[in-house]
Amino acid sequence: MLAAARLSACARSNFADRTLLDLGIDQLVIVGAGLDTTLQRVHDRFDGQAWLVDLPGVLAWREELFRNAGVADFAHHVAADLRNGLDPHLLKMAGFNTRRPAVILWLGVSMYLPPAQCRRFVADLSGLSHGSVLIFDYVLSPRHRDESGATYANAVATMAGKAGEPWLCTTAPSDARRWLEEAGWYVHQDIDEASVVPPEFWDRQTHLKPMKLIRLVYASLRVERRPT
Repeated sequence: MLAAARLSACARSNFADRTLLDLGIDQLVIVGAGLDTTLQRVHDRFDGQAWLVDLPGVLAWREELFRNAGVADFAHHVAADLRNGLDPHLLKMAGFNTRRPAVILWLGVSMYLPPAQCRRFVADLSGLSHGSVLIFDYVLSPRHRDESGATYANAVATMAGKAGEPWLCTTAPSDARRWLEEAGWYVHQDIDEASVVPPEFWDRQTHLKPMKLIRLVYASLRVERRPT
């Protein structure tokens, strides 16, 4: 299970890194940043600015750990409670340009918010500039999982629940697409996480195999908005 968790983190990070660098957009917002190291991986190829959004205590913890480890953190910190959505004005106050497009990374977060808050979040982000991009992951609802995905989900959900972070949002791809399209997003990709792992990787594995559980999404704003 731990190996599968590590693979999941690497797969989604690789998907996000490649998409970010291919787009060439120079504003990056990492939501629910925690100890995310996207910028440390791509800083020599990403020519732009970044903002990290998380709870004040989490950002302070991150700052302390990075400082103690001697690791540079190339971003502006934006304190916010995502249970209340994401107000673009908070980003603007930290130097973010709301009139220019941005890439929003929202990874490993949606499953911990109730469905209504997830829908509110993508709607809040639709106030960003035309051409902005959202990259995120979500957990499939039980009837859309295969046997491997169901087994892994049961184990992870038990651990997450005991740690005080139960999964609150699981959904079908059709519903995830509807949430996005109703908020003005165009979905370019909505794919199984396992599909971004090279096929030859699976051939070398004894205990790991593809599973239907996590989906990766790349969407962009298709409607011209007037940022406030």
